[in-house]
Amino acid sequence: MDEQLRQLIAEVCKYPPQSLARKKALNRLLIQIQSLPGLYKSKHPDYLHALNRSWEWVSKNIQNFKPRPPSIEVSLVRWINGYLYWRIKDLYAPDDKPSRSFDEPLWDDEDGETYLDRLSASGFCTFSLSGIDAYIEQIQNQETQRIGLELEQYIESDPDGKLKNCHLKAKPECNCMLLIQRLRLKNPPDKLADIAREWNVNYQTLVAHWKRNCLPMLQEIALNLGYEPDIEP
Repeated sequence: MDEQLRQLIAEVCKYPPQSLARKKALNRLLIQIQSLPGLYKSKHPDYLHALNRSWEWVSKNIQNFKPRPPSIEVSLVRWINGYLYWRIKDLYAPDDKPSRSFDEPLWDDEDGETYLDRLSASGFCTFSLSGIDAYIEQIQNQETQRIGLELEQYIESDPDGKLKNCHLKAKPECNCMLLIQRLRLKNPPDKLADIAREWNVNYQTLVAHWKRNCLPMLQEIALNLGYEPDIEP
């Protein structure tokens, strides 16, 4: 387990922040954390809020994690618990009450021993990680929103001109840029039949143009921006 955790952490840290590759590596690390025993849990109804805050903290600070004896697994659990414990305490305490991390070194220990190091391992219970799936889904939703915005910007600007230049013969107005705008970006979207009547073109011809040219081009652009379609089993 230690070697697997070491590799997953190293993979996350080698990518720049906010990059798609880092987010994917981070998802794999968070999923692996589900199997680690000893993470703190609480019966507080807002526990998942504290848990999600902890995953966000881990995501932003994993590069600062420093393994300590006896193992990467144990020290990683202690490191996460040092933050998670106080986020749970926040659920019960006023916001203005100062808190201290259990991962801070003890003032009377020259070897850097922390409060967590002195806690009995039996003091922590294996917790249900029902919140980690929600956090990973949140990351994925944010990534989908980013891709959607970039895709919309690409369509509106058409930097290469390939959307506008892909049109029916002798009908430059029947181009993929306008079709995508009206069928995918407009809310509510127009209907192909209405567009065909407006542009005075054959309906079946317009449908074929959309399916054979515009839609594949739209899918290709989305894939280049990082979109990953769901694959049915």
